[in-house]
Amino acid sequence: MTSTDYGAKLTSPALKSNRLATAYRRYLSSADSARFAWEVDEYYSQLTLLTLLRRGECETRRAAALALGILGDQRAISPLARALNDKDRGVRLSADDSFRAILLRDCAPVHHQHLLRVMHLNDGGEYQNAFSLAEDLVSLVPRFAEAQHQLAISWHGMGNHFQAEGVYRVCLWHCRFHYPAWQGLARCRIELGDDAGALMALRRALDIYPDLESVRVQIRTLRRKMRRADP
Repeated sequence: MTSTDYGAKLTSPALKSNRLATAYRRYLSSADSARFAWEVDEYYSQLTLLTLLRRGECETRRAAALALGILGDQRAISPLARALNDKDRGVRLSADDSFRAILLRDCAPVHHQHLLRVMHLNDGGEYQNAFSLAEDLVSLVPRFAEAQHQLAISWHGMGNHFQAEGVYRVCLWHCRFHYPAWQGLARCRIELGDDAGALMALRRALDIYPDLESVRVQIRTLRRKMRRADP
């Protein structure tokens, strides 16, 4: 084998896929995410991982989705969102975890820490305090979709559904795949008396991530309500 042949063999798609699968199996048995990240980062670019996410075998797609959640940046958001429709449930689950992880860190580390404080307050129902911090964060990074999402949650929690809807829409302008924002928008539309608009938003969330069983239930409930309302 010539040196050229040997180099081609090392960089062949099959070898890249096999190496990633091996690292993935080791991770599943050890749960050593640091080692998995090191092994992947040593041999794979984000572009290669995105290609394997789209074209690889089932196990390879799962591994690529997981790796992108650890090593990927905002360029991986759309491909991971599309992988939420993958035919394999394991790929969908890994893609969802990674998609949401990148959404949260799509900013500088200092802003990420700021976001985590806002999320903690929103999760605890302290919407007024969260709102002040979220407004500050949005002023610093207005294109950060998750900051807009958390600001919308704060408005929503304070009962201002009109303002919340507007900010959910800003979030979706920056990331149209942000299915939690579509769900939030649907809740606003229901509370503002627009069941048809809510149904559209729920369908959009389900188009993005078909495993949202709670959204399926909401759609069925809303359809029954709308049928009863028809003369």
